[in-house]
Amino acid sequence: MSHAPSTHPAAPRRNEIVERLGTPDETVGSLNEPRLVEENGFRFNEKWIYRAPTGELSRPRERVIYWQRYDFLGSVRVERDGRRIPESAAELLARGARAGHG
Repeated sequence: MSHAPSTHPAAPRRNEIVERLGTPDETVGSLNEPRLVEENGFRFNEKWIYRAPTGELSRPRERVIYWQRYDFLGSVRVERDGRRIPESAAELLARGARAGHG
């Protein structure tokens, strides 16, 4: 099942994510990439990877944020044991207010 771009007014913008979480450690794809890739249920053309996000009790291995051009699709937190936990825009922004990356 693929997730459609978020049309919810609270969907974060790219600049808002950078303000809260900082610049991603790795960017895969591009907002101008015409091909879509599927991963974790998202069809995207760009993903941002934050390695070892700080300030979180579970000490996740990484956080991956998926984009389709300028539209936020969703976020997945990868726990230390490899579990992938989907995060809504609200959860991501709440975490971002207190958690950066190392």
